[in-house]
Amino acid sequence: MRITPIRYVRDIETSNRFYAMLGLTEQAAATSGTWAELRGDGGGLGLHIAAAPSTHLDAGAVSLQFTSDEKLEPLAGRLASAGFAPSAIIDETFGRFFTVTDPDGYVLQVNEADEELQSISYETRESAALKP
Repeated sequence: MRITPIRYVRDIETSNRFYAMLGLTEQAAATSGTWAELRGDGGGLGLHIAAAPSTHLDAGAVSLQFTSDEKLEPLAGRLASAGFAPSAIIDETFGRFFTVTDPDGYVLQVNEADEELQSISYETRESAALKP
């Protein structure tokens, strides 16, 4: 299981330049300008536009994203059995995920690692998803 903090920002490009000065390099970005994935020697940081629908409205908010190496169904089942109610599994251009609320009320996102999907460029995945 890998953990990626997601920093919600007002401007992806400006934030990307700032974090580059701290030594992070862009690994992937949406052509729509809504998110970017940055990496450094000690880990990674996701940037997500704060004004996009269904995201945190506060620029400056931080959330956690987990990437599971196992399929999501067994993980969601274990959480549900323990009394935590995961959302339905959603299929997006970046892969499958669900959300779940932790004991303190924070919503976490759990993604399924999909090496085959990740080997396809984001632009290809994004354009395929936009086709009617």
